[in-house]
Amino acid sequence: MSIATSASPSESLLSTLRAFTRALETRRSLQAELEQALSSFITSTPASLSTGADVLSASTGPTRPDESSAQPNGAATLSTCASEALRPPSEEELQEVLQIGFAGLVEIKEEVKVLQAELERKWERDDLARVVGRIEGWESERIRATLERDQLRRLQSLQPGLDFDSSIAEKNSLRDSLARQIQEEVQEVHAEIAELAAAAEE
Repeated sequence: MSIATSASPSESLLSTLRAFTRALETRRSLQAELEQALSSFITSTPASLSTGADVLSASTGPTRPDESSAQPNGAATLSTCASEALRPPSEEELQEVLQIGFAGLVEIKEEVKVLQAELERKWERDDLARVVGRIEGWESERIRATLERDQLRRLQSLQPGLDFDSSIAEKNSLRDSLARQIQEEVQEVHAEIAELAAAAEE
């Protein structure tokens, strides 16, 4: 099932940037769900896949009413692989969640490539295209660090006699550092959105 929608040609620079921030929010939700599924599997601890927290999960800019994640009944929007987990997932269930989640991340990456090309070629904003490029590069590094950390956590659970704590802490430190760098660049995007939105209302 499709998770990310393909980017269609944007009508304005503002709509391109808003589409980019929506893609970031969807990615963040997927990453949180994947991390919770992995953590639940590794630690054999029940967890709800729909309530994962992440350093980057908080919104960093104003949200328009039509972009709200609220549903008519007040429930929060969940991405495709979100579900209530009453027990840790089995290995087969985990593989299914990972397959869906990573397919969604690939779709989002492709969508962002289209938006980045629009910024550079259609709107001639090389500066913003570079910001998006930096964010995407750091996002890829952060995902890689997360996978490496969880491999270490898995080894630690299988070989409790070995000490992986320092290596795991190193990966977490790298993830946090990358998260801060990403957040700073995302703030630039939100500042540009605010400026363009204000100009459009004049």
